[in-house]
Amino acid sequence: MHGGPQSDKIVKTLATLFAACLFAACSGCARETQPAEATPVASERSSEPVLIETEPPEPTASPTPEPEMAIDEDGDITLRSDIEAAFSTTTYSFDKAPTVLIYHTHATESYLKGETDDYIETETGRTENNAYNVVAVGDALASALEERGFIVVHDTTNVEPPELTSAYSRSLEVMQSYDDIDIYIDLHRNASRQHGHSDNTVLIGDTPCAKLFFVVGTGIGTYDGEYDALPDWESNYTFALSVMDAIENEAQTLVKPIRLKVGRYNQHMGLCLLAEIGTNAETLSAALNTVPYLADALSSVCVF
Repeated sequence: MHGGPQSDKIVKTLATLFAACLFAACSGCARETQPAEATPVASERSSEPVLIETEPPEPTASPTPEPEMAIDEDGDITLRSDIEAAFSTTTYSFDKAPTVLIYHTHATESYLKGETDDYIETETGRTENNAYNVVAVGDALASALEERGFIVVHDTTNVEPPELTSAYSRSLEVMQSYDDIDIYIDLHRNASRQHGHSDNTVLIGDTPCAKLFFVVGTGIGTYDGEYDALPDWESNYTFALSVMDAIENEAQTLVKPIRLKVGRYNQHMGLCLLAEIGTNAETLSAALNTVPYLADALSSVCVF
């Protein structure tokens, strides 16, 4: 049976749609069967090093070594503790009685003037009267050392004029005028701003005695380069330390610490001792009472 023209039109339309669907399906299958493009293979790793920028580490500062010595504004030297501890006392052997030269770079240094003292001061704490200045202490030390067997030369030349500041150049000439000296002792009294009773005087038993100390010159520091010859300050320091220790064994309160200084003090001449006995605030008698302790110490340290 025939449906007429309308039915034919519907059939044609369906056939067209079916053909279109079939074509689309075939095209999809064709695309699916296309071989996939090959994934590019990574190239082999380059042999060139890869540089990575980094912050350099902060440098570690090396500790600053402690200096062997410190010098203050007055020219006093403080040794580093380990260097100071390395020094020790000793004795000094002589084949015969040693010859000691006692001299005075500052011969007019005097002591506290008492009401009954009859002498003229050239200035406060100084006089040219050798019965009342440090020369009198030198006389006493010379006698005490001779009693203990030393050979002693006591030079009383006043080398202070024409200028006190250049006195060491002239006391050096005094030292050089003698031959065969074993020990040089430059005897001084120290300066003090105290008046009347001095805390630099101590009682040993019932006897007032003036404290003493030793000065050792290095010739270094602010004076570096001034001298053509420097002292063997280590030897002089050991000598001063040995004498100081011997005094302390008899009278511990009598000695003050050694003063290590930048000056030379003519101590390049050999075995030298610069002794400061008392101050201008002590009496001369207190300084004289100290002398036997120094003489005993020298006798203990020097073996002959």
